[in-house]
Amino acid sequence: MTLRSALLLLALLAPAARAQDASASTLAIPLGLHIGVPQGEFAQNVHIAGGFGGGLLVRMAGPLAFRADLGFMIYGSETRRVPLGGGALGLIDVDVTTTNSIVSGGIGAQLGMPSRSLSPYLGGEIGFSAFVTSSSVRGSNSSNEPFASSTNHNDGTFAKTVMAGLYIPVGQGTTVIDLGVRHTWNGERVRYLTPGDITEDVNGDVILSPRETRADLFTIVLGVAITPGGKRR
Repeated sequence: MTLRSALLLLALLAPAARAQDASASTLAIPLGLHIGVPQGEFAQNVHIAGGFGGGLLVRMAGPLAFRADLGFMIYGSETRRVPLGGGALGLIDVDVTTTNSIVSGGIGAQLGMPSRSLSPYLGGEIGFSAFVTSSSVRGSNSSNEPFASSTNHNDGTFAKTVMAGLYIPVGQGTTVIDLGVRHTWNGERVRYLTPGDITEDVNGDVILSPRETRADLFTIVLGVAITPGGKRR
């Protein structure tokens, strides 16, 4: 999604969001699964991302609400079976799992709240995105819990997001279905690692080869919005 198409979508949904009925909730907690589709240069290195997110919506005046979000997505992972160390430790193999992820957060405003009727919404946020690569070590014990972990690389950037979607009521309960899309612009350049970017030289020393590109992301949201405090009015 380009900036022009995102703004066009916001313009088309704005009248419906402003005309939302009086049954709209005053507080909502959105929770959902996120499917991230890399855009531009980012798509040349990463095919897809997946994760989850949650947030808070507080109605301020009319259809206008304050919105805050946190999200986590994984865009790559690889596991290698390696010896635990030199000497006698070389007789013990462990699994080293390296995970590439994006941690994001933002605050902003939204037009439209969950109600007892179909309710479109649109909004925008500013915040951050952190591109993190970490590794953990697991043995072959029954619990399969990692006994060591480390962050290999971390790069944070300013992020801005536009979003649009539709709240679909389910009966008269306190939960509505949330179907939405977002476009996030993650700064000008971001340094990040992908599977295969961590290697070893002939001496066994680790070499990090981060990529540096734009890292814009189009996200599909499949979730729910919970309205605490009873049924929607």
